[in-house]
Amino acid sequence: MSKRTVFTSITPLPAGISRETAIGFLHDHVEMIDLNPLIIRRERIEPPAHAAPEERGCVWYQLTDRVAYLPGGLVTSEVSYTCAFHDLPTGLQTHCYAPLGLEIRDRWSVAGSLPGEPHEPVELGLGAPASGLYLREDVDMRCNFVMAAFVKRTLKKSHGALVDQLADKARRSDADKATAGTDDGQAPREATSSPVAAAEMASNPSQSPALRAELE
Repeated sequence: MSKRTVFTSITPLPAGISRETAIGFLHDHVEMIDLNPLIIRRERIEPPAHAAPEERGCVWYQLTDRVAYLPGGLVTSEVSYTCAFHDLPTGLQTHCYAPLGLEIRDRWSVAGSLPGEPHEPVELGLGAPASGLYLREDVDMRCNFVMAAFVKRTLKKSHGALVDQLADKARRSDADKATAGTDDGQAPREATSSPVAAAEMASNPSQSPALRAELE
């Protein structure tokens, strides 16, 4: 039986990162893919047969996750799936189609207000910061109800690592641009993203005693 799970994650961005830099990283699909610690291989593909009509204009990739069934990577396998990428003015939408009926719609957006900008009202109940920029991730996931909780935890963990690396790269990028602007005698210039593995593991709980205990 399929279960729908919807949740939102908020990550404050470090001070000094511009909105343009943060959005630029979300629009860099290869960077978003490579920052995900679960993905080991990517390949640009044409829209697959199962793509919805509105998704045929998206950028498509076939991605492969490495699944570790035991601690230390003693028993591993690989799981491949397809994913659509669609840029938005404030971020990125993705839609991943994976084995075992797992589908994940993900929307990443840069929100919040910088000093000097009009204050952006903060949605209640999200835990978003009252000031500064933050990265918002809205996830709409469908999978077997037995796997839902485990896949959600794995998704949050892998994307948390992705966000940490993205924020670090964005901070260093803006710092480099500011340094370059100072070095050439000019004023500093303003600067102008796995659950699939979890699903595979959850579908084979006998492979991992720790996983079996977690699902129980």
